Amino acid sequence: MYWNKENLDELIRFAIEGSAAELGSPIHFVAKADLNSGEVMEEINEELRANGFDYASIRPYRERNYYDVQSEEVLPIAEEQYVRYKEVMLYCINILTEYPFAMVVHPDKASWKIATRADLNTRTAKEYLYSYYSETARAISELIESEYNADEIQNLYSDVRSGGPAIEYWQKASVGDVDLHPVEFMSIADLKEIVADVKSLRDDLGFSSKTKCREAFDLVEKYRNKTMHGYRTMILDKDDVRELAESLEIASNMTVRAGGDEPGFEIPP
Repeated sequence: MYWNKENLDELIRFAIEGSAAELGSPIHFVAKADLNSGEVMEEINEELRANGFDYASIRPYRERNYYDVQSEEVLPIAEEQYVRYKEVMLYCINILTEYPFAMVVHPDKASWKIATRADLNTRTAKEYLYSYYSETARAISELIESEYNADEIQNLYSDVRSGGPAIEYWQKASVGDVDLHPVEFMSIADLKEIVADVKSLRDDLGFSSKTKCREAFDLVEKYRNKTMHGYRTMILDKDDVRELAESLEIASNMTVRAGGDEPGFEIPP
């Protein structure tokens, strides 16, 4: 999987939001006894395909097996695929970097769920994940604001984002009763160009070159935009999940290096 447990625990920032149970979907089951009946399994297969199920857990649970609809095989569920219902979504994401689904377990077995890669495209997942990227933008904005006053940042912005709209937005807002620093009106793309252009800011965020800086920002911006817009498909395959995990790790590191709050939490029981 992408993270080991220690690294994953260090990454968790919003421990009371976005549980595995919220991410998961209802499970379709296949009774172990039905596996021996070709006629019954043919009907079950048709039903599973008609309802869009890719996997079905085998009952009883102690079997720790599942039915793969596409291959029509019974396969084992690895120990690593099980996650407690109260644990945060990142645990599921970590599992999905390696396995096709996570089994979300609950004391009430009727409340067990399954989390697949498709579930990462839901609004529930996007709303939780967006908070990571918005926290990164906030921390970097505050870092820039601490280094540049309004006049200085206007000059810098004009140099690196000629024709960009942020200063115009700020000027229009300033006509009214709005007293904010221009950086508050800048996009992730704007922040990227400012940080990339200023060595001291690059050093603060741990980037050895402009290229490394832009590459990191680009990956963060890619998934920030996908989580921000409900109509955008975020995940199609395992490679996408691993890229999402990488972007979350980069975003979290940038947040901390920019002076934002470090992750801190108690894992719920």
